[in-house]
Amino acid sequence: MVNRWQRRWFVLYDDGELTYSVDEHPETIPQAIIDMTKVLEVTTADSITSHPHSIAITAPDRVTFVKGTCPEESKWWFNVLVAFPKSKGRHKRNATFPGGQATTILQAQSE
Repeated sequence: MVNRWQRRWFVLYDDGELTYSVDEHPETIPQAIIDMTKVLEVTTADSITSHPHSIAITAPDRVTFVKGTCPEESKWWFNVLVAFPKSKGRHKRNATFPGGQATTILQAQSE
């Protein structure tokens, strides 16, 4: 099986739901949902994926690899995501977008 990187749009909600879909349109049905309140750890993954700016999101049932398009984007997402397993989420339902820009996209590795 060949793993390849595919461009995806990520949204993290305050209640811990991290969704990703093929584009930034809110009406697009997410391809997957990661419950960040159940994530065991978030780590850098450059040495595992051999791709710069990559992050591993380790949940009880799977590991999801994502990467930013630049070091600043990856660092921003890493800092947001690494804090979530420690905080175990909140109960609001607001979305987190990097810098308020609709152009920020992380990439998810397809398995």
